[in-house]
Amino acid sequence: MIKRIGIIGLGNVGQATVRSIIKYSSLIARRASVKIEIKGLCDVRKAKGKFAAKFSLPFTTDAEQLINDPDIDIIVELIGGNEPAKTFITKALKAGKSVVTANKSLLACSGREIFSLAKKYNKAIGFEASVCGAIPLIKSISEGLVSCQVNKIYGILNGTTNYILYQMAKERIDFSNALREAQGKGFAERNPVLDIEGKDTLHKLCILTYLCFGVWPDPAKVYTEGISNISLLDILYAEELDYHIKLLAVAEKERGKLNLRVHPTFLSEDHPLSETSSAFNAVFLDTEPAGDLLFYGQGAGGAATSSAVISDIVSISLDGKSNLRKEIRVKFRNIDDTASRYYIRFMAQDKPGVLARISRILASFNISIASVSQKERGRKKTVPIIMITHDVKERDMKKALAKIDALPEIKYPSQKIRIEDL
Repeated sequence: MIKRIGIIGLGNVGQATVRSIIKYSSLIARRASVKIEIKGLCDVRKAKGKFAAKFSLPFTTDAEQLINDPDIDIIVELIGGNEPAKTFITKALKAGKSVVTANKSLLACSGREIFSLAKKYNKAIGFEASVCGAIPLIKSISEGLVSCQVNKIYGILNGTTNYILYQMAKERIDFSNALREAQGKGFAERNPVLDIEGKDTLHKLCILTYLCFGVWPDPAKVYTEGISNISLLDILYAEELDYHIKLLAVAEKERGKLNLRVHPTFLSEDHPLSETSSAFNAVFLDTEPAGDLLFYGQGAGGAATSSAVISDIVSISLDGKSNLRKEIRVKFRNIDDTASRYYIRFMAQDKPGVLARISRILASFNISIASVSQKERGRKKTVPIIMITHDVKERDMKKALAKIDALPEIKYPSQKIRIEDL
């Protein structure tokens, strides 16, 4: 069987996909009886034509040439972003072509519309590469766990943030230095805001929510908090308490409602997710009847992600089906109604009575303290006060910290990090 493809976008993933198809074409043909033939490459940057010329492949700067080419069966969209990617995918489906994409942002924002269009035109959408790079997560959920109910998802879905937090702990460096190191090694973009503010993780969580629970959440309504406010102090105090800090994506179905959130989290150092190092990704699923499952591997990078792109091309070639499921109606729990334990760090003047005032405010919001410690005075005559709470609702914690931060003895905004007891 021969499948002819056109690739739009020749960034790291696009180029790696071309190289992998050429390098492993014989292996793919032996294992899947599919020959992938690249009929054309497209990129708005004319300079990318040099890359195409190395492999004697047709090149264009006009995506419509590939979309309207009757000899092309599958369009591979690897440009990212919402537009013009959405327009290209829409036109490709209407032109009778199946689509493979790694575009998590587009799917998170417009997945319902795109999948409905694919169903209307009886075409397939492959999106394995949109979440966790090389990890075959989407196929495992949609096919391998077809008889299972997923109750909870906990995921480290962004390699950049995981690398930064890992290096902060390993090298004892602050956030800004760890970010510069990540950028120097190619783990972080020049403008890393989507990663460090949690947006990339949010987009992937939206896709997993659809796969596991059958609903497309509105990204704008999912609580999302990044890691830019995590200090080395927090990393060190977490270790003292036998925790590691990770940027965690959470989806929990409880009493008929979905609780979705993205935020830095204290995880016990004994939990497998806590051991996810460097730029790796990991996803922990609580399922019935399969039990607890852990998926781990390379979550980014051109070469790793190209394996997921090619997997989708082969799957569509063999059965032409998408990993689509019927959407259902589900209610979402507001973050203010979510309860958890918290780590809190106050930076206070070293004066008598400060700890007592903080404790009285917390008590007035029914916040119970499990442990408290006051560290040695720093050069600025402020001391860190570290507290671990029992379960408390988010809304009560917000109100209490706003009141505490208004005290004249508190010199910096208080830090709060949720504790997940997995």
